[in-house]
Amino acid sequence: MALNLRGKVVSALQGKDYKRLIELWSQDTRVIRNLISLTYDKKEVIAWRAMEAIGLITRVMSERRPEDVRNLAGRLLWMMRDESGGIGWSAPEILGEIIRNNPELCTDLASVLISFHEESMLRSGVLWAIGRIAEVRRELVLSARPIVISCLNDSRPSVCGMAVWSLGKLDPNGYNDKLKDLISDERIMIIYDKGELRRTTIGDLARSATGEETRGEKR
Repeated sequence: MALNLRGKVVSALQGKDYKRLIELWSQDTRVIRNLISLTYDKKEVIAWRAMEAIGLITRVMSERRPEDVRNLAGRLLWMMRDESGGIGWSAPEILGEIIRNNPELCTDLASVLISFHEESMLRSGVLWAIGRIAEVRRELVLSARPIVISCLNDSRPSVCGMAVWSLGKLDPNGYNDKLKDLISDERIMIIYDKGELRRTTIGDLARSATGEETRGEKR
């Protein structure tokens, strides 16, 4: 039986076939809507792959209709605000992927994204987005370094660990002692890395940020 559009999207995500997803989007722009609908359960790897896929698709989209990329980014910002009427839990990560893949088109949105760190429930997602952007265009998010450093003291493993990871992408210089203090932190967290969800500890993330060997494992 032929798969419907959603089935094709899910199948491509399961196979990490981002080229196929771009092809599907070229044939049917509803692919973006399907991908967004798959990002809500962040306990599932398919949600993170969907976020990554959206960013890659917008890179192609920007070559044809850059205004559509800006409109999509605007919708995500709306979802992150109270007046949206929705939670928008995954919006920071998706927006981060859009900025990562379109740094010139979305330069101004980096600071807007960073500002959402003040929302407690969005903080971990904002930190992840900062780290992802820093991997390709560190200067766009370097202003977030004091915010990331302050989050090292967050009591939630998901926030503290993401801050450690993000700081390693930004610039850990001057805070190696603080990171080394966290190497003994065995609290567990899950992080998306290279297309997979990886079970790790804050200590392992701190080791990585300071250039030491880690023991993280695929979930």
